[in-house]
Amino acid sequence: MSARPHDLADLYLAPVALDLDHRLEELSGLSVDEVAYRVILGADREPRNATEREEAWLETLTRGLDLHGWQVSRHPRGLLLSHDAYALVLGIPANLASYLDA
Repeated sequence: MSARPHDLADLYLAPVALDLDHRLEELSGLSVDEVAYRVILGADREPRNATEREEAWLETLTRGLDLHGWQVSRHPRGLLLSHDAYALVLGIPANLASYLDA
């Protein structure tokens, strides 16, 4: 039996996931250097290490989006969207993984 939405945030999973997937798609065709430049512009700062790079990347992806209570974080398989007991992982393109793991 599938889980049913419990609150308004649950109903917003699809629009939030689609918005984030669109932003991932926009970055997917860029080189690692171009991704780094976009992240610097998006986060308005230059990351100095891997932790800051991940934080700035997440800020860039979510800037201006209403996440409707969903939390966004890095996951070994990609981008994790979570809310209460629910979670969804969106895959990330190889260029983004290279940027984050560099």
